[in-house]
Amino acid sequence: MSHAIYDAWVELMGWMEEYAGKNGLTFDREADFPAFIYRLHREWKLPTRTMVVSLSRENDEPFFMAAVSQPDDELKHVSLRAPGAHLHWHAHEHGGHLELPGGVKLDREKLFSLIEKARSSWMVSV
Repeated sequence: MSHAIYDAWVELMGWMEEYAGKNGLTFDREADFPAFIYRLHREWKLPTRTMVVSLSRENDEPFFMAAVSQPDDELKHVSLRAPGAHLHWHAHEHGGHLELPGGVKLDREKLFSLIEKARSSWMVSV
């Protein structure tokens, strides 16, 4: 099994954590892979155990969430959502990086622009 999407996922989580730190937000790990939880002390081959992360203001609901497919899923992807703002994107691994529909590379700057869009939409709806 290729770990390329999970390597890209680890990088994306790092960018989200960086964004949170620069903007006074909270970066949270929301969920681990169920397979990791049930394995307990047995060997785990992926570079992370984290399946879902979020960004929020301190003591507030998340305004941006990201999740990666489970290892047994046939078509793996990363899902980016802005709860309540009806914003949703999917990215697939392509050549070692994540790519949005239309061949748009999901790099640090693109992710930050999607987070900004979610954040401004969320601020309007609050």
